[in-house]
Amino acid sequence: MAKLKKMVSAVGSIKDLNSARAEFDDASRILPDEAIFPPDDIRPAQTDARTLLLRITHAAESQKDNSQGDTFAAIHIPAANDFAVVMTLNPSAQIESGSTFATIADEGGWPVVVAMVEDILGVRIDHVAELEASALGAVVNELGGLPVYSRTAFSAGDVEFIEGTNNLNATSVGAFATADPVDDAGQTRTRNQRAALRALIQALKTGGLAKDPNKGATVLGHFASGIHHDQALTTLELAEIANSLRQLESDDIAVVTIPTTSRREDDGTVIIDLDAEAMPALKDALAGNDLPDFFRYLVSLGY
Repeated sequence: MAKLKKMVSAVGSIKDLNSARAEFDDASRILPDEAIFPPDDIRPAQTDARTLLLRITHAAESQKDNSQGDTFAAIHIPAANDFAVVMTLNPSAQIESGSTFATIADEGGWPVVVAMVEDILGVRIDHVAELEASALGAVVNELGGLPVYSRTAFSAGDVEFIEGTNNLNATSVGAFATADPVDDAGQTRTRNQRAALRALIQALKTGGLAKDPNKGATVLGHFASGIHHDQALTTLELAEIANSLRQLESDDIAVVTIPTTSRREDDGTVIIDLDAEAMPALKDALAGNDLPDFFRYLVSLGY
């Protein structure tokens, strides 16, 4: 009887996994290349590295047409598969005089977003994924919550966060990542997004998904329910990326914010600029020069 139950469970998990894969790979989830990527002649060259640009969007009425509260993160795995970098970007960062990443993104859409990120990082974006916060919330609940550290106590709607460790669930993860609790042009929010992504990656690595097909299928199903992505990001490609991350030690995955500087104008407005001193070194590291050392150094500085 025990063997029969195990066999029935295995058959069920295979069906669930196939269903989740079918939803993820469904044509309705695919964003056409011409709708997300800029012209090839202005893009960095292709390499054996993999870089995925993740955008987490939120359904709040005030944010439907505004990128300001979205999470933008680039996941970069070098060709050697010996390290990985997750870089969150503050949408308030100025790209051109008077124009922030968010305002340009809102006006130009995905091709402009990809072009800006490729210019900032100096590497080609191979994949694009846009994930709804509600789908992420379901994943977080399935993983049992995410422990994240907040530098300051704040409230967002009906949710209260303490200074220190907070355990995020489906309801609070979106609030934590979108709230702007400090008048610093989104710097605190971007750090909170970094903290949430760091905890999510750790939970996915240690959640036993590879050993528990049922749980793995459920998590993939939650992701699939709220994702849109480029055509090349199939479940097979996603599995290769996930496997690369799973095989790395936690110390070999650096989750950082892209370095910026801030200044306050006479009228009190906070202006965020990409760090002119740090960015050339970041680009050089992503090009393959001492990547682990550079990003471990950024982590040690609190980025």
